[in-house]
Amino acid sequence: MQRLRQPLANLGFDYIRFRFGLRTALAACLSLIIAWALGLEHPQWSAMTVWAVSQPTRGLLLEKGAYRALGTLIGTLFGIILVVSADHQILPVAIGLTLWVALCVYIGNLIHGLVSYGTILAGYSASMVALLTRSPDALLPLGIDRLLTVFVGVMMALIVGWLFTYKRAEQSLINQMRRETIISLENVAQSISKQDKTLLNFDDRLSKLAQIEAQLLEHGTGSPAAHESARLVRKVINSQLEWLAHVYFQPIERNQEVSEHLLDAANLLRQNARRTDILNALKEAAIGIEQSQLRVAFNEFVDACDERLSFRDSGRAASSTRRSLSLLHRDWIGAREASIRTIVIMGLISLLWWYTEWFQVAFLLLGASIMLTLFSTTDNPAKTMKTVFVGQCAGALLSVIMHAAVWPYLNTTGAMVASLIPIMFIAALPLSHHRTINGSMDFVLVFLLLMQPVVPYSFDLFNSFSIALAVVLAPIIAMLGYKLLYPTNLARREHALSIAIADELDAHSRAPLSASRQRRYRARFYHRLFKLIQIADKTHASYQSVINWLHRYQQIMVSHERSMDKNLPR
Repeated sequence: MQRLRQPLANLGFDYIRFRFGLRTALAACLSLIIAWALGLEHPQWSAMTVWAVSQPTRGLLLEKGAYRALGTLIGTLFGIILVVSADHQILPVAIGLTLWVALCVYIGNLIHGLVSYGTILAGYSASMVALLTRSPDALLPLGIDRLLTVFVGVMMALIVGWLFTYKRAEQSLINQMRRETIISLENVAQSISKQDKTLLNFDDRLSKLAQIEAQLLEHGTGSPAAHESARLVRKVINSQLEWLAHVYFQPIERNQEVSEHLLDAANLLRQNARRTDILNALKEAAIGIEQSQLRVAFNEFVDACDERLSFRDSGRAASSTRRSLSLLHRDWIGAREASIRTIVIMGLISLLWWYTEWFQVAFLLLGASIMLTLFSTTDNPAKTMKTVFVGQCAGALLSVIMHAAVWPYLNTTGAMVASLIPIMFIAALPLSHHRTINGSMDFVLVFLLLMQPVVPYSFDLFNSFSIALAVVLAPIIAMLGYKLLYPTNLARREHALSIAIADELDAHSRAPLSASRQRRYRARFYHRLFKLIQIADKTHASYQSVINWLHRYQQIMVSHERSMDKNLPR
C-alpha cells in the first residue's frame, strides 16, 4: 500500500483518505453480508450505518457509534408510537413527524458535538420508520429491522475500525497547547522586558488559541479521561486568554524579574519538566506582578496549568483545585430559526403528500427531514446542499442503472446483496479525490437507500425513477429553505454571536456576579469569542470586533472591582 502513495497523489487522491475509504468499504460489505445472513429485510441500512459512523480515530468512532445507536433507538420508538397513535393516517403522521423533527433540530442546534448528532439522528430515524412503512402489519418488523441493521452496522464499524485505525492522537493537541503556551509566555516576557506591546503578537495568540479550542470536541471523545482532558485544556486556554488580554489592554510596566521567571517557565515547559518546577517558576512570576488584576488573572492561569500538569502525571486533576462547571455558547437564535424552517418546509411537503397520496412524496419528506436536520449546524448549509445534490444525483442514477441492468437477472436476495459489494469499494475512490470528496458520502448513502433487495424482482422504470427523483429533490428544496427562510451563513452566525455577547455584557454591567458564577459565565464568554475568531479566520476578516468585545469586558470587570473597593469598610 505504501508504494501507492505517490501514484495516488499524482492523480489527485489522498492516500490516507483512500486507505480510510477501503477500510470503511470492507466494514460496509461485512455488515451487508451479516445483516442478510441474519434475515434482516433492509441489509443495506447496516452498510449505510457503517459509512455514516466510521471515523479516522478510535475515540470518535466509539462515541459516534454509541450516539448513533441511542439516537436510532429513540427515533425508532417514537416513529412506531406515532404511526400507531395516528392509526396510519397520512396527515396525523406527517404533522406529528414534522413537530418531532423540528424539536430534534432545535435541541441539536443548542447542544454540541456528538450529543447534537445523536439528537438530530433521533429526528430522521423516526422519519425512516414512519415514512417507509407500507402496511400496518409491517410497522413493528420495520422498526425492529431498523434497530438491528443499525446495531450490526455500528458493531462492524467498531470492530473493523478498532483493528485498522490508530489510537486517537490526543497527544498532538496537548503538544500544540504546550507549544502555544510557551510562545505566549515568551511573548509576554519580551513585552514586559522591552515595554513593547507589539511583541505580544496578540492577533496571532488569538488565532492559535482558537485553533486549539476548535479541536476540543474531537479531543474529548471516547472515554471519561478524554472528556476530562478536554475540560482542562479549555480551562488553560481560557485563563491564558484572560491574562494575555490584561497585558494587552493595561499599561506595561518594565519588570525584568517577572520577565526572567516567565522565560524560565517557558524553558521548563519546553523540556516537559517536572510539574513542581514549572509551577514554582510560574508562581515566582506571579509574586513579582504588581498590577492586582493582572496578578489575579495570572494566578488563575497558574491554577489551570497545575490541574493540567497533574492530569499529565497521574491522570487526575490536582486535588487542591475545585472542579467547576464551564458554560458553553448556546445558539438560541439559530436553533429557533432552524426549527421554524423545518416546520414550514416539512409542513408544506406533508400537505402535498396528504392531498395527492403519492407514496413518492413520502420519500421526498424523508429526504427533506434528513437535509433540514443533519446539515442545519454547518457553516453554510445552502452551499453544502449543492455538493450534496450532485452526490445524490450520481448515487440515484447508479441505483436506477442497477435496477434496470443488473437486478432483473438476479434470482436471490443474496445475489442482489453481492452485487452491491463492488460499489462499496468503488466508493472509496471519490471519497479520497480532492474534487469529489465533498459529495462522495451522499453518493454512497443515497445509492444504498434506494437499493432494497427483494425477490421476485420486477423492474418498473416509472417507480424506480420517480422514487429516485423524489429523493434528489430534497436537497434542492432544503437549499431554497436555507436561502429564503432565515438564510444561514457565517455572517449570520457571527451576528447571532455578537448579539449574545452584547446581551450578556449588558447584564454584567448592570449587576456584578459572584466569583463562582463569574468564572462559569466567563468561560461561555470566551467560548463565544473563540467562535468569532474561527469565523474571522474562515472569512479572512480582522479580529477588531473580538478585541473590542474583550476590551469592553475588561472595562466592566475593572468597574466592578472599583465599586467593590469603595464599598469595603475602611
